[in-house]
Amino acid sequence: MVEFYKYVPQFGKRDASPFCLRLMAYLQLAGIPHETHEIMDPRKAPKQKLPYIVDKGKDIADSELIIAYLKETYGDPLGEGLSDADKAITHAFNIMFAERYYWTLMHTRWILPKYQPLMVETWFSDIPKLLRGFITKSIFKQVKKNAIGHGIGRHSTEEIYAMGLRDLKAVEAQLGDKDYLLGDSPREIDVTAYAFLDNTRGDIFDSPITDYVNNSPKLMAYIDRVDKAAFG
Repeated sequence: MVEFYKYVPQFGKRDASPFCLRLMAYLQLAGIPHETHEIMDPRKAPKQKLPYIVDKGKDIADSELIIAYLKETYGDPLGEGLSDADKAITHAFNIMFAERYYWTLMHTRWILPKYQPLMVETWFSDIPKLLRGFITKSIFKQVKKNAIGHGIGRHSTEEIYAMGLRDLKAVEAQLGDKDYLLGDSPREIDVTAYAFLDNTRGDIFDSPITDYVNNSPKLMAYIDRVDKAAFG
């Protein structure tokens, strides 16, 4: 039995971390028996980040590395019948979401000052008030430093959202008239796209990318389709 560690649900999401939600959907669609543990403090995780799993005495962190391990250990039911070109598209979309689009979400939630109080209230309410401001200020500063180190943090808010919108339009183009990104059944590429798109839609974190997803019938229907396929 795979032991799966993720965040406690927030903001009306199954998980407010797209990486946790990605793995959550993958485990469901791949039919891998697992037990879920919900925590809020990732500092004791193998890489001090969630998600991670414990399986066969091994601690494995990072959703990409976990999925690679699960495919090697339990088979790859979501990859059956895919061509090399399909696998290349999957790889490209996984990287687009995890290494670029992710930062548009981070910019909204963690860097824009108007949403920082909500993040403090949601994620750090257990910290004593005397320490909370000092600790969270340091966290916000570190996130901004990480974004600058990545490169995207050197751009304006308008430029960052323009990049995110190009990513979303790429998803719509790949989806076309299909039910899923590679055809008529959900694949690994879909659990990644679903996790990031579901964490974009809604009415809590207003932004151009949220507005785009909320007003795209194609993307909204796609999110619901993957959610139903994974979770019923």
